[in-house]
Amino acid sequence: MKKTLFKTILFLALTGLLSGTPAQSEEDFEKAGLKHFDNAYFKAIPQKNRAMADEEFALAEKAFQKAIEKRPQRVKPYLHLARTYSAQKKYAAAAETYRSALVIAPHQKKIYLWLASALEKGGDYRGAINALQELRALESDDRVIRIIDDFIGKMEKRAAGPGLESSQSGEQP
Repeated sequence: MKKTLFKTILFLALTGLLSGTPAQSEEDFEKAGLKHFDNAYFKAIPQKNRAMADEEFALAEKAFQKAIEKRPQRVKPYLHLARTYSAQKKYAAAAETYRSALVIAPHQKKIYLWLASALEKGGDYRGAINALQELRALESDDRVIRIIDDFIGKMEKRAAGPGLESSQSGEQP
């Protein structure tokens, strides 16, 4: 009897249930990350409190990374983490995180757009073009394909460098 009670107490202590801090789920980490992101983006930045924003973004990153560790096949925490990186202008990290999300959800078209946006903002126009071309290959709606082609054309002009955009657009110098 004593052995069974000891084993039960030991098990509860090891799982954190006795201390009042049960193991957190990926949803708990995701909610915490969203709270920290909101604190940074909607409170600290408008108040021009850079130190608070940096701290809240760091806490959001850690929470989303923990959510990913808990359930790596869930796409939402990757998207939240990428958005957190983008909000901090960490575009290379955002792009890499969007790529990880695409491994899990390769048919979620919005992710290709977000990836292209992060790559463009980071100055990787060729990478943005590639992401848009991958999206184009998934799309079946001709109207949407024309819009994607227009974006690709604009991105190709940016990739070619300054001066080319105005000279090819038909504008007079």
